[in-house]
Amino acid sequence: MRPRETMRGLPRPLQPFLTWVTGVPLAGDALRVRWRPTLALIAGVVQTAAGIAAGAYGLTRPWYVMVPLVLLSWPTIAGGMRRLDVVVVHQTLHRMFTASTGGNRVFSEIITTLLWRPPYDGNRQEHLTHHAFPCSLKDGDTVYLQSTGARPGMTRREFRRYLLKAVFSPRHHWGFLSSRIRGNFLSRSPLYRMTMAYAYLAGTVAFVTLTGWWLQWLLFWFLPATFFFQNQTLLYTLSEHRWWLHDNAERLTKAQRDQLTFGRFCGAPVPDTTGAGVLGRWGAWTGWWLRMVLLYAPYRMWVLVGDTVQHDLHHVRPKVDWANSSWIRNDDLAAGNADRYFEAWGGLLTHVYVGNSVRDWTAVPSAPIAATKAGVTP
Repeated sequence: MRPRETMRGLPRPLQPFLTWVTGVPLAGDALRVRWRPTLALIAGVVQTAAGIAAGAYGLTRPWYVMVPLVLLSWPTIAGGMRRLDVVVVHQTLHRMFTASTGGNRVFSEIITTLLWRPPYDGNRQEHLTHHAFPCSLKDGDTVYLQSTGARPGMTRREFRRYLLKAVFSPRHHWGFLSSRIRGNFLSRSPLYRMTMAYAYLAGTVAFVTLTGWWLQWLLFWFLPATFFFQNQTLLYTLSEHRWWLHDNAERLTKAQRDQLTFGRFCGAPVPDTTGAGVLGRWGAWTGWWLRMVLLYAPYRMWVLVGDTVQHDLHHVRPKVDWANSSWIRNDDLAAGNADRYFEAWGGLLTHVYVGNSVRDWTAVPSAPIAATKAGVTP
């Protein structure tokens, strides 16, 4: 049985949370709240602002309150920024955020200026190349991962050693940050985009100088926007595709291209406590819920944000209602297209192992399911 279906017997009020954490609705379930692109934008802004507010509040409290609040604020702020970048900006590059070409450009340029991300034209060209030649050496993401030391065939121990080194590598972070600086201040961007970048820089310097909030800016903007944002980008990208599956070949069949992506679903089947005593059942269920709340939920908030859990759908069928992609993917499985989808259940380590062909880790084909009631035509 699919892991999500094992949760069907849990109380109904818990099901929306489980759908969000896992990224998978129950088969045959109805879509009750239809997400819109603007809600994805609002969610990113609210998460970023909430993280900043929590961190700033923590600075005013005793150390035993301040430390946990500040530590939690950093990945939360960066996760909100990632939501704006990898969800909203990503869809503007496909001209799928607003109905107009100009509207997509406007939203993209504003967000990328604020986050020191690449301007629209170059970003879009690089991303379309990624779609045309996924996981090849023409794909900028492949080249980026290679620059961090990623390679196929590592054991779990070797991969963890690589991951720890990359996360704290000054070379990785400076390479990432310097490319952002060049893209915003030293590129051949349109005049309006360069004007935006320099005006934002001047406004930032003036604001923190006048307010004296240098520490707050460093702690709750610069640090999350660099060290945490860049690490969360690395962790996300490592599991975005099965990078080394076809040896970085440029020419692939449709079936081979489908194999490069997989649904990154979070969680595990509910515990089977048949025959267990009271303490055994209590321990199994407590452990399961702790993993869902303390392991998988933060992963979804900080790294695997928004619709990215169904990134395989985006490559199989990019022109769909992406804001409700979990329901669309279920509909596609129900419509007889399951042979185009793969999936891996677990958490961050499971997904990066699968994405990097770590020995004995792979995605499995998705199984057909009963139709949902999303009211969306596949």
